[in-house]
Amino acid sequence: MQPDFAELNRFLLDCPPFDQLNSEQRQWAAGQIKAAYLNEHNVDELFAAHSPALYIVRSGGFDLLAPDGSLIERLESHDLFGFPSLLTGRDVVNKLKVIEDGIVYILSAATFDQLRQHSRAFEHYFIRAHEQRLLSQQGQRSAHFAPQNAHSSPATPYFSTTEGRAALSDATADSLQCLVREVVAREPVGLPSTATIQEAAQRMRDEKISSVLVVDQGKLVGILTDRDLRNRVVAQGLDYNIHVNAVMTQAPATVRGGQTLLDALTVMTQENIHHIPVLDENEQPLGMLTTTDLMRQQKSEPVMLISALNKAPNRAALVQEAQHIPEYMHRFGLRLNDAAAVGRLLASLTDTMTRKLIDFYEREHGVAPAAYVWLAFGSQGREDQTLSSDQDNGLLLANELNEQQLAWFAGLGDYVCEGLAECGVPKCPGNIMASNPDCRRTKAGWLERFTSWTESPTPKALMYCQIFFDSRNVRGNKRLYQAYREDVAKLGKSEFFLGNLARLQANVQVPLGLFNRFRGTESGKDSDLIDIKRHGLALINDIVRLYSLHAGLTEPRTLTRLQLLQESKLLNRKDNQALAEAWQFLTQLRLQHQLAVWGTPQPKNALDPDDLSTLTRRQLKSAFRILKDCQQGVSLKFGRSG
Repeated sequence: MQPDFAELNRFLLDCPPFDQLNSEQRQWAAGQIKAAYLNEHNVDELFAAHSPALYIVRSGGFDLLAPDGSLIERLESHDLFGFPSLLTGRDVVNKLKVIEDGIVYILSAATFDQLRQHSRAFEHYFIRAHEQRLLSQQGQRSAHFAPQNAHSSPATPYFSTTEGRAALSDATADSLQCLVREVVAREPVGLPSTATIQEAAQRMRDEKISSVLVVDQGKLVGILTDRDLRNRVVAQGLDYNIHVNAVMTQAPATVRGGQTLLDALTVMTQENIHHIPVLDENEQPLGMLTTTDLMRQQKSEPVMLISALNKAPNRAALVQEAQHIPEYMHRFGLRLNDAAAVGRLLASLTDTMTRKLIDFYEREHGVAPAAYVWLAFGSQGREDQTLSSDQDNGLLLANELNEQQLAWFAGLGDYVCEGLAECGVPKCPGNIMASNPDCRRTKAGWLERFTSWTESPTPKALMYCQIFFDSRNVRGNKRLYQAYREDVAKLGKSEFFLGNLARLQANVQVPLGLFNRFRGTESGKDSDLIDIKRHGLALINDIVRLYSLHAGLTEPRTLTRLQLLQESKLLNRKDNQALAEAWQFLTQLRLQHQLAVWGTPQPKNALDPDDLSTLTRRQLKSAFRILKDCQQGVSLKFGRSG
């Protein structure tokens, strides 16, 4: 099958090392490439018929297996395989297992050799990939099929059963709040990057461990696991005297000792890894946390929930699995003191459902015809979702799309937004969703919109900015998103725009009146209630966003923004800490209130302060006083520019 030449050219331009070829070389290569649709019935036949060759995954998911059946690598879009045989002349012995049907581009051995001869960059890329086995591509993959870091192995499968969804025990929920450093079983075991592979294997044998930290001058530079030794050394026939830096995973995901086990579990689930290094506040290694450590703490429930969604074979099954989320999160939230962790987990669940719906759409309508990014805005973008959060999403598209391509993305927006609604994530009342043509834009289109908002900050434009400036890439082209996000950040630094944002925030009434008394924010029969989202949490998010825009930050999460702003000349450390503590308190209070009224017609974000304990009322007043002080600070620092 012959692929579309123009589409293939665009694909290769975003696929290293083809992006290092000049235009003439890349076009010639595109003309030599064949495409094959692989499924479980034809994979062995097609793989044998075109071997040896360089294979490039266009869509779908595949496992590259060693002769003994062990996993070498999980392959997804833009991944390359087959080059070791082309470089060494050895027979092809590995097998390919189809996880999800898809298209693979095939480059013949003769074409591969021609490109090597005419491009040193192209040749060096594969030499480094073969000799060092760094697998740097792993860190750039989307979550199309449960991504893994280079040192990871497939996550243990969990099955959706009635027994598996038993109520979360008190011990399990309490242990999720344990600090990582309290669970790390032993002192860090490390060796320098100049140690040989044989020395590393002997050290792991002597210490009876399955992974080792690679540390140079007290700083973590990599990780080496027993799977790495098996797949990257023994299976590849490498010399045991090679330094470990040739086969280790560089810059692995890490967790801090002061974080909770839920934080660690979230990272390990997202990265699909079984070992994660633990660092202290000074970036010094504290040890290694493994899935075995987590299982000892009975941490399978959150992983099981995400795995159940990931394993859903179709939309109907996904919707069925999603029906269990409110009940699970209710039980989970009742036992967990860290409301921010609940928000992150809910955002992770929404991300997972979004990616699965995109997978289902591509399975029915073919792969995306151009580069794109599925954007999460608002609470999902900040990862502070609640069970009452609605959808805020959009699509960032490559420039210069034709009508047929635009129609494909219009169908994607409709399909995913309808699917999320069926899964229990309500549609946005303001229609800020990818199903709305106004929220499906090219990079140029989005930048034009942000430019109009920042240059003519009308009340409606400022309202939109409170949502659209908090964005995150849920699925799609990372390079496209990063370029877009950096350009948006530049627009957000406009003093005129920031001044108008400051004036808007100064007009929000903090629910604290004369003599430090609470003042209701609602009307009618609910006039005594206080909306702690709109007049508390949202105001903190707005204030922190304002400082972040001034600093040119692209990070969407409120607490992370505050961490990055600790050295800001505009926001001193005292105010920074006060805002963080107020945000955490209000987030926890809101979660407790929502859990208490869940399933009733009572407002989910508005509460009666008279129903609170004396201590909680005192803390709520303190939080509102902090907001009043910060409002005044914002007015003084930015208000005159508007």
